[in-house]
Amino acid sequence: MSIEVTMRHSDVRIESLKEYAEKRMTQLKERFPKVTKVSIVIDVDVKKHMYMAEVVANRLGETAVGAKEFSESAKSVIDTAAARAERQLLKMRVKARKGTVRRQRAASAKN
Repeated sequence: MSIEVTMRHSDVRIESLKEYAEKRMTQLKERFPKVTKVSIVIDVDVKKHMYMAEVVANRLGETAVGAKEFSESAKSVIDTAAARAERQLLKMRVKARKGTVRRQRAASAKN
């Protein structure tokens, strides 16, 4: 799995935030092994003192999740965006499993 971290309009704390974002996305990878690529964009608005994090996870070649969060704290915005992406991936996993169960039941009913 590849992890891509992009910083926009950043200040001096760029390396520590990148390391933290990579660590958090690695946890996402461990929980969802079918995720092939995760990209996170962290944007800093200096005038408003706000951070924006956008997480996009690709699952088996298709865009699975897009989560966008705003906050005043850099680490909390990364955590909340990652948590939102995890919830969406979990929902997709459940829907995919239900679909396969429905197809199996329909196929067995025809036979």
